[in-house]
Amino acid sequence: MKPKIILLLVALMAGIVGASLYILESLRQSARPPHPAPPVRLEEVPFRVYGLIEPYQREVYVGPLQARRVVALYVREGDRVRQGQPLCRLDDDLERQTLEVAASRLQEQVRKLALTRDTLRRREVLAQRKTIPEFDLSQVQLQAKLKEQQLASARAELELRRLEVDKLTLRSAIDGVVYKCDVRLGEQLAPQDYKRIILGLPEKQVRMFVEAFWLGGVNVGDRFVVREAETLAEIGEGEVYELSPYVGERDFRSEDSRERLDTKYVQALLRLHARKNPPIGLQVLCERFVPGSGKNPSSP
Repeated sequence: MKPKIILLLVALMAGIVGASLYILESLRQSARPPHPAPPVRLEEVPFRVYGLIEPYQREVYVGPLQARRVVALYVREGDRVRQGQPLCRLDDDLERQTLEVAASRLQEQVRKLALTRDTLRRREVLAQRKTIPEFDLSQVQLQAKLKEQQLASARAELELRRLEVDKLTLRSAIDGVVYKCDVRLGEQLAPQDYKRIILGLPEKQVRMFVEAFWLGGVNVGDRFVVREAETLAEIGEGEVYELSPYVGERDFRSEDSRERLDTKYVQALLRLHARKNPPIGLQVLCERFVPGSGKNPSSP
């Protein structure tokens, strides 16, 4: 045989043997039991939870008691408002007409009572002179009491009509900021539209949903860095000022209606010190610094 053919056969045999040895070693390693990883200590895991930005001490919804058309707007989104300040006025033409009728009735009752009291004074003088019988005087006295009761009823009715008119002017319940005012002139505003006008304090907080396995790991005074959930851009930082005294549930469902995951969680409230003005309802990621880790949560 030629030397080249011999070398080719030797190389081929060596390749076959090497591949066989590699396959056998791979099979041997894959058959070995895996080495258990060292257990993870929960206190060393970076603490990250999701939450929602909301006004400090929560938002205030403003809505009507009955469906009416909006006839006047007094505020815009971003305005500062005082408690009792009008926000918008609903159609109150019918109530104002009823109020005018009640005011007219009150004036009529005032005049009638004045006439009756004048008659009573003259009858009292005549009764003292014994020129009229006692019965005539008692009749006028009873009429005066009746007119006083009618006047009190007219005043109560007038106050009731005033309250009915005032209910159609939506007012601020707090000193704060108008975060949302999705109301337009001429449109209908109903009681179920209570989320179209939202007020709140200028300060912000984050409502964090802490899963139950972190229970006991969050305490009042813990500081967190707050980031936007999607971009991870830093918003600010804050400290926990309140923990909920109960464990709630959140249901997560997939496209399969039979598949559901129940997650236990605890709510923690974090007072936010923001470097910019984030909108309420924004989902955020809160990250706590782990002592001894050497990592600063302020860095992405």
